[in-house]
Amino acid sequence: MKTAVQVRHPTADSPRAELVWGRPLAVEAGALGPVALFGPGEIVAYLLRFRRRPRLFVFRTLTVDDRLAAALPGVRPRVQLLLELRTQGRIRRARGLFAYLARTRRDPSALADGFYVRAGLVLAGRLPSHTILLSLLPPPQASSDSPAMPSGSVP
Repeated sequence: MKTAVQVRHPTADSPRAELVWGRPLAVEAGALGPVALFGPGEIVAYLLRFRRRPRLFVFRTLTVDDRLAAALPGVRPRVQLLLELRTQGRIRRARGLFAYLARTRRDPSALADGFYVRAGLVLAGRLPSHTILLSLLPPPQASSDSPAMPSGSVP
């Protein structure tokens, strides 16, 4: 099942909607603007801004429509909501998190849902988030040219 996310450019009475993170399978033209289509299990960061009030939703797309899942504006069908941020500072930190993951070549969809729940707590706090976020991430994988095996282990 594909998940559709409406992307809108701002007009006088409509919200602005943009993708902060996500790798759509396709982008189709819609009546209100482009519609990005995502496959199941993908992490998407979706920013809505209406009347200067931002809201960032970080969610995972589902394989089936679950009536108990979160219904978000501009997103069909329902999704598993992992984070909802409402302040500029927290949204800026979340953008920085996705930029860091891209820079270090980590796939946000490969990270567990628990990571985003814990990251949400870090983004809401006042501690230096860059050091805490590094401790939440799994260590980077070694290159495939030189497999790293712990000493004393048998393959």
